[in-house]
Amino acid sequence: MGVHSPYQAPKYYVDKYTGHMWGANKDRKNYAAMMSSMDEGIGNITKTLISEGIYNNTIIVFASDNGANVGYCSDADGNLTPTASVEPGSNYPLRGGKRSIFEGGIKSVSFVHSPLLRGGGRVMKDLVHVVDWFSTFEDIISDGFTVPRKYRFKDRNPLDSISAWRAIKKGANGKRKKFLINIDTRGSIKCGPTMPFKGFRKNQWKLIVGGGGPQVGGIAPTVPPSPARFTSSPTSNSSTYCWTPPRRSTWLMPTRR
Repeated sequence: MGVHSPYQAPKYYVDKYTGHMWGANKDRKNYAAMMSSMDEGIGNITKTLISEGIYNNTIIVFASDNGANVGYCSDADGNLTPTASVEPGSNYPLRGGKRSIFEGGIKSVSFVHSPLLRGGGRVMKDLVHVVDWFSTFEDIISDGFTVPRKYRFKDRNPLDSISAWRAIKKGANGKRKKFLINIDTRGSIKCGPTMPFKGFRKNQWKLIVGGGGPQVGGIAPTVPPSPARFTSSPTSNSSTYCWTPPRRSTWLMPTRR
């Protein structure tokens, strides 16, 4: 269950956004309508869990695989051109979006909800990689139980996954301190597909080599840092700039935690 292209929604939901989103394009309205439809669907699932008497023994995890899709620009040969269409997503105030390794592309919102969690709501700011859900779910299933010896994975290869269950359940410090973001991706982005890039995160620091992918997204830079290449100007329906640093650029930047 999630919101993804193609941007389509029943008229019932689209009509809710016709009046007060008069300045938005069709996809933006459909995007909002899809969110409402998804929200109602999640509500229906939750009500069913309650009516079936299993809600109190259920843990609900809501997560995303990447940041929102935003406007990119390229022609058939991969050359950057003024954007022809505007994707409805926004990662404001983060830079970049889907297919980039800037915060707008890889940082997503998640939440865990369950009557089994005590102490009320809290915000967790520790690093969690998507692969960590595997070990986290293992710990959720075995929480409070001694795993029989025959079910222990003694001979399996080491995992990249690190459980975040203690941090989620008890507010303990998370165990993950670093992770590899990307290595030499080619052809997976629409802006500059011939430019490979790689990234690494340790604590609050992020290292990007090779550009990091398209930087369009939440905030359009009015004056790009030098050296950089302007490849388009804002269109009439978008405040997005499509620009990318040179192939061999290296970035070391702090991230908010």
